[in-house]
Amino acid sequence: MLLGISAVSIPIIIHLLNKRKFQRVIWAAMRFLKISVEQNQRRLQIEDLLLLLIRCAMLALLAVALARPAIKAATAGMFGQARVTAVLLLDNSASMSATDGVKSRFEKGKEAAESALASLPLGSSAAVILASDIADGLIPEPTIDMNLARKAVREARLSDRSSDLLPAVRGAMDVLGRHTSLRKEIFLITDGQALAWRNFQPIQRIVDQSKADVRTHLILIDAPQENNLAVTELRMTSGLPAVGRPLRFEAQVSNFGSSAASDVRVTLHIDEDPPSDEAVIDSIDPGSSKSVGLTGKLRGPGFHSATASIAADRVPADDFRTIAIRAIESVKVLLVDGDPGREARDSETFFLRYALAPVSRSEASDYFVKVNTIGAAEFDGVKLDDYDAVFVANVTDFSDAALESISGYLRHGGGLVIFPGSNMQASFYNEKLGKKWRFLPAQFVGPFGDASQDERFFTLQDKDFTHPIARLWSDPASGSPASAHFFRAYELKATDSAATTRPEGDEVGEPRTVLRFADTPKNGELAGKPAVMERSWGMGRVVQFASTADTAWNDLPTRTPGVYLPLLDRVMGAVVRRQDEGLNVRVGERFVRQMPGELIGRDAIITPPRHPADQPKDARKIEASPRTRMATLAYDQTNRSGAYDVSITAEPPVRLAFAAEPDPMESSLQTIAPEQRKTLGESAHVVSWTGAGAGAEFAAEVEKERIGTEFWMSLAIAALVLAAAETFLSQWFSESK
Repeated sequence: MLLGISAVSIPIIIHLLNKRKFQRVIWAAMRFLKISVEQNQRRLQIEDLLLLLIRCAMLALLAVALARPAIKAATAGMFGQARVTAVLLLDNSASMSATDGVKSRFEKGKEAAESALASLPLGSSAAVILASDIADGLIPEPTIDMNLARKAVREARLSDRSSDLLPAVRGAMDVLGRHTSLRKEIFLITDGQALAWRNFQPIQRIVDQSKADVRTHLILIDAPQENNLAVTELRMTSGLPAVGRPLRFEAQVSNFGSSAASDVRVTLHIDEDPPSDEAVIDSIDPGSSKSVGLTGKLRGPGFHSATASIAADRVPADDFRTIAIRAIESVKVLLVDGDPGREARDSETFFLRYALAPVSRSEASDYFVKVNTIGAAEFDGVKLDDYDAVFVANVTDFSDAALESISGYLRHGGGLVIFPGSNMQASFYNEKLGKKWRFLPAQFVGPFGDASQDERFFTLQDKDFTHPIARLWSDPASGSPASAHFFRAYELKATDSAATTRPEGDEVGEPRTVLRFADTPKNGELAGKPAVMERSWGMGRVVQFASTADTAWNDLPTRTPGVYLPLLDRVMGAVVRRQDEGLNVRVGERFVRQMPGELIGRDAIITPPRHPADQPKDARKIEASPRTRMATLAYDQTNRSGAYDVSITAEPPVRLAFAAEPDPMESSLQTIAPEQRKTLGESAHVVSWTGAGAGAEFAAEVEKERIGTEFWMSLAIAALVLAAAETFLSQWFSESK
């Protein structure tokens, strides 16, 4: 259109062609005409020049108006829209599952994404990245194929990941930094959840520092929710998940809404069976949580899933929570007795034996826990891998070969429980099992107290039970460990406070306190000190007690059997299930499972939760771990919450399951503060996506911002005014003077 300015030459050419040519004629009255011409010549020249300028200006204004110029800050793209290199960031975190009853935020976000693509000028390019707590590049580099970009948006899937927009914003800036386009833009499409802006300051700083080169469009999907209930925790509180044994589960429901919730029904499902149990929470205040107990049974050995659910609401992603469990058909326990005694009741392991298998002799053969007791002298000849747990009670010391055997046993997932006693050489344990091998979570210091008298004793804590083994006693109905009396005990002084790796490559976990002595003056030297500690070692776990397993130094087995039995049940469960701790990961975390060596090279077919039947399943190769020399299955696409089924091609086929649990804070309804939104508006183009008609309005806003404010109408009106003026002046100048 700007070529039309060349039409300005037309009146000039006409003017030159029509310029008067004079023929000189000498005659008598010439002197009178000469005087008249000289008087009017200057006026005629001015009139002609004025008309010429008006006609030229009129044509120039029409040509410029047809080009639709705009006023903008930058000179690039002055005459229309310049090509844009864009990055589309689409939030696909769990909070985007919230609906208004018709469409989810994610569906609205995809509509906004397509509108953003449609607003790009011809010849532009765009990248498409899904944003949660990571940046997932569907189209990691800008492409000019808009059909491909639209297809990526339409096929994008919602995840159950948490929200953190910082990685995506940084990734978008990095992508645009590799391109030299005159105009660069980011379209960030997200909801107003405050959790996504947990790194608000870094995000705002990045956007503000780049605003001269990169224009950021923040599209907020406005779909406010006033109420939301979520299942924020599910755990099995029973010690061992034995087949056919009633298991206790605890489900926590949190109220993230603004009003109290009443009569909240919680349902437990085992696998895909009908509900095994239901419970009702009478009320949950806003911002608070309540837990409820549920029971269920595992029908057979192997891997199962347990799901706690509530009634569906407008945020469906958090209305259920699933954990994976490996059902155990039988458990073999080895008791190593360091002081057998003259009679069975005098044995160091007498109470251990009956606490671990609390059934009569006639029922022992059918009970799932199988206990075998040996003396300390027999320990070197035992194959530890035949046992799921080993309890060592008052054993003096160990040979080097025994320590090597224990390390291999723990490395492959075994469990070791250590009780002290009068025969134990504390210095040997501290040096060999502690400093050299790092088996022990603590050093033995002491002992303190006098076991020969019963007037002075130590007691255990009666509140603040935080460790999973001891959490049972948070419920007063379960009794209290504080009623037991300890007459003599060691102080357990924690070793390394952080997870480490031994030179041999074995991972050594952080020491954790299971139970403490009460922090009261009467406990003297042991006040507030650990009474039971544990740590992971390789794939196994070690639990260390401060006092004896029998009644030589305490009355725990006889005075509080209602505490002693569940304590040992949970301790045994903790050591046996150590290798199964990795069955439950947080959404987005990597799942790793140690497998038997004969499975190296086999294929594992993984079916994610709610996987479409017509979509291909994921496949992973089982590889050898250079550290543990065992087969390892690793899988990192845990973007959906729920149970993942794994089938391994072997003879016979091997099946297992694991589960991914969402971040409880993703259920929060708290939105970004108005002050933060205002601050973002100073550096970015902030748009509220309200639904119907938002697409056309958004496209118009972006196009107007991109090319500036057009003023072609003003130019066209000015051209018409000049045309009228030219007509009037031409008529006036042609009149006789």
